[in-house]
Amino acid sequence: MTLSQIEAVDAVIVGGGIAGIAIAEYLARHTSLRLRVLEQAPRLGLGASGKLEGWFHTGGLYSGQDDGQTFMNCVNSLEDLLNHYAPHFGARCNFRLQETAPAVWEPQIFSSADGWFNPNPVYLIHPQSHCPELSRSGLQGDRVQMELQRQRVFRRLEAAYGGRHNWSRGETCLAPTYAQVEQDMGLPPVSLLAENLALQDYCRRFDQSFQQPPSDYAFLRCRDAAMDTYAILRDLTASALSEGVEFETGVTLEKMNGDRYGPVRLKSLVYRGAGGARKHLKAQIFIFAAGQSLGPILEELHLRARLKRNLSAMIVAYPALSEVNFVRMSTKNAFHFNHFVQSVQRRGKRLTYSLLANSGYASADSPENADIEPLLESAERYFGAEALYNRRLWGYDCVKTELVSDDEQKRRYSYWIESAPSSNYLCVLPGKFSFFPTVALQTFQRLKSLIPVPVVAPPSSPRLSSTVLAEAEKLVGLPYPQQLLEEHPPGAVEAGSDKMAL
Repeated sequence: MTLSQIEAVDAVIVGGGIAGIAIAEYLARHTSLRLRVLEQAPRLGLGASGKLEGWFHTGGLYSGQDDGQTFMNCVNSLEDLLNHYAPHFGARCNFRLQETAPAVWEPQIFSSADGWFNPNPVYLIHPQSHCPELSRSGLQGDRVQMELQRQRVFRRLEAAYGGRHNWSRGETCLAPTYAQVEQDMGLPPVSLLAENLALQDYCRRFDQSFQQPPSDYAFLRCRDAAMDTYAILRDLTASALSEGVEFETGVTLEKMNGDRYGPVRLKSLVYRGAGGARKHLKAQIFIFAAGQSLGPILEELHLRARLKRNLSAMIVAYPALSEVNFVRMSTKNAFHFNHFVQSVQRRGKRLTYSLLANSGYASADSPENADIEPLLESAERYFGAEALYNRRLWGYDCVKTELVSDDEQKRRYSYWIESAPSSNYLCVLPGKFSFFPTVALQTFQRLKSLIPVPVVAPPSSPRLSSTVLAEAEKLVGLPYPQQLLEEHPPGAVEAGSDKMAL
């Protein structure tokens, strides 16, 4: 028998991305369970959680889809953030309800030096008449689809965020229901329409790049926001540490021990720590939130789920190309484009850079990378080639693990929490970073149906001492774009290199 150190906890969480960390923090805050988080990377948050564009979704991007499920997932996650995180984390979770009209309270971001969310607005660009995609198509059916999308966008966003719903219910926050959002009252007046001279200029340049005169666009100011994913991961980790959660990184999972006859019930995990020591860890409940490593675990647990790993192309531009966060919506995927500005304080320095993305993707199981050329082409059309290539640029792939929908041509942006009947494990996919409040809350609710959970009154605020914060900062890795800027600091030019590393 190989020598193993035998240990026991109440619950073990496999995966140290946003899902695993958020679940651990919420359980630590609301229960007296002894918890341990295992992560295979040397630091927490180095997978998809650290490679995304830092976009907190409140539904804007998905408001035009024919299926309203993802839009409502975003709306409900904002409700959970306001109910379960804003009161606890104070100014760090800087989304709040604000009275925007008599007896109407709506979610707003307020400025905070340590805030997770940047109050700089996010604009949705919706094409209308004579836009390039319609001019190039010339099909009446495409014009009909664009108009239907526009109506869904305006109606849903107005229903949720346009002063038609009071989010305040005494001491709690209550988002609109699906029925309220989908109620067809005709196209309402759009209070979220906004003007922005910089956006007008970018769209004019975009249209002219197709050799056509400027077309008509609607600019909507939505509730989406640029978020500091590192600060969120760090603060959740610090809160979990203050409640006694143990974190181990650099872990290699070797074996899952359990009953193999009848329903699978796990007894323990065998793994090697960062130093190579073998550990045998017993627990009452096992939570797997391992992202792209989840597939083999599901097979061993005999849990059926159709997962797909997709590659999305991302570009980092330093310094930022613009101060404006904007998202071009379209019925044509080739015309989708996102520009987000990240401005963060790291090690005494202010870093402000752009993150560019679109809706293109490739299978992570194919030998090809995600195609970055369409993203560069769109950026050239909006900002001009000179402005783009005079900046330092890096391109990379972000791997996203998603459920496969019934229609394999559609991506299913939904969280997933599943277990087999009479089992003692849960498998979790967050769907999106933005869904972490709902994922943590729903995992807690599901857990109570599997084992007796000792529920406790949560503290009013996290006990974030300087020691705990320092330990959290050692555990959580920097987002990948910030790693690039740290490895290639401004002003430093490597011998033989050019400005663009793609």
